[in-house]
Amino acid sequence: MLDQVRQTLRRYQLVQEGDRVLVGVSGGPDSLALLHSLMRLQDEFGYSLHAAHLNHCLRPEAAADAAYVCQLVRDWGLPITVASRDVEAYRSRHRLSLEAAAREVRYSFLEETATAVKATKIAVGHQADDQAETVLLNLLRGSGLTGLKAMVPHCGKLIRPLLFVSRAKVEDYCSEQGIISRVDATNTDQVYRRNKIRHLLIPLLAREFNPKIVNTLSRTAVILQEEEELLAGMAQDAFERLLLSQSKGCLVLDRQEWLALGQALQRRVLRQAATMLGIRINFEQVEEARKTISQGGAQTWPGGIQLCVRETEIMWQVPAAARVVPGEYCYLLQVPGTTLIAETGQIIKAELTVPPPTFQGSEDEAWLDWDKLEKPLLVRNWQPGDRFRPLGMTGKKKLQDFFTDLHLPPARRRLLPLVVSGKEIAWVVGLRLAEDFKLTVATRTALHLQLERGTATN
Repeated sequence: MLDQVRQTLRRYQLVQEGDRVLVGVSGGPDSLALLHSLMRLQDEFGYSLHAAHLNHCLRPEAAADAAYVCQLVRDWGLPITVASRDVEAYRSRHRLSLEAAAREVRYSFLEETATAVKATKIAVGHQADDQAETVLLNLLRGSGLTGLKAMVPHCGKLIRPLLFVSRAKVEDYCSEQGIISRVDATNTDQVYRRNKIRHLLIPLLAREFNPKIVNTLSRTAVILQEEEELLAGMAQDAFERLLLSQSKGCLVLDRQEWLALGQALQRRVLRQAATMLGIRINFEQVEEARKTISQGGAQTWPGGIQLCVRETEIMWQVPAAARVVPGEYCYLLQVPGTTLIAETGQIIKAELTVPPPTFQGSEDEAWLDWDKLEKPLLVRNWQPGDRFRPLGMTGKKKLQDFFTDLHLPPARRRLLPLVVSGKEIAWVVGLRLAEDFKLTVATRTALHLQLERGTATN
């Protein structure tokens, strides 16, 4: 297993000399094998390590798991950060599945900890069986290449050194090294779809069709990752070549150039158009659009967007009402990173930096005190009853009254994104920062947010 980890680190250049690697450690065999193997390779590659454990507060034994992991990591001579998050409360508040809520909270915790300890990489313990499960899970959902490529060895600062190591080899490694892991009973609970795939479908496929099904699916994922990267680049080039005009509520592509594309690129260009318009379309809608563009005519896309086909042009027109009345939305703000608000086509870029000596920016920028914010941060639209403390005021104000004072049209109120810290509004995007989160002379770390206005809302 150690040789495979070494090869993966080198082949995909997952680490560089001088990196500080934050390792997510749950206490299970995968994460402990990951930390232990990276520890053994530390001198060879020249990086340093810091472990992180999150108590999700979902199981009675979770506190004991945290104590065990903390002691074990310290026995190995490594630093560790341990924290607790109420995942159930987060799930209820954002109406997510328990799996989705746990994932969002966990990755937010790792990002926060990486920032705090100045880690340049975040390592997680996904291995080959996890990859195979993800391929099958996405296949059963009806995913295209983007989903079937599953997990990649690295994505930004996130790395997966065990991605080509089987679960069996991980367990053998733990046994050989005398590593005793904690048992999470939820990993066998077949109420979760992934566990059904793990304990029922993959054993069936291995027994009846291919005893090396995990290796086969993992290899397939690698091939699809490379092909997806190639096709995505070709589709982007094609879209830019086909784009004739882009204005308020209107997008026009060259029809003849589109007809000359292969079917795969035709589909991708249409999905790119949908993204530019701030909506999502499914496979059936893509195929119906292909038929309409080929034969001529018109079609209505989600949000009332009209697709009209002319002799030489493909035109999308967004009704005024559709531009300003999105449905409810809520996203995890990626810090650092980029968060796309699909319903509006807007993007919020976030970075952590030292506080600037002075700030003279546009209305589309915000500077907040990172240490005052409750994480994870969310981006959502206005809800009746929302209140906040506008910059410079001593008391809170209803957001509805704030909008009225600014003579903001009711339709635009539903469109406007809010950056939310816990139950508090930190930034009414593009309009006003909250007093409670402004920079002060005591600020150590600043969160810099930049709004980029998308074409769907121009």
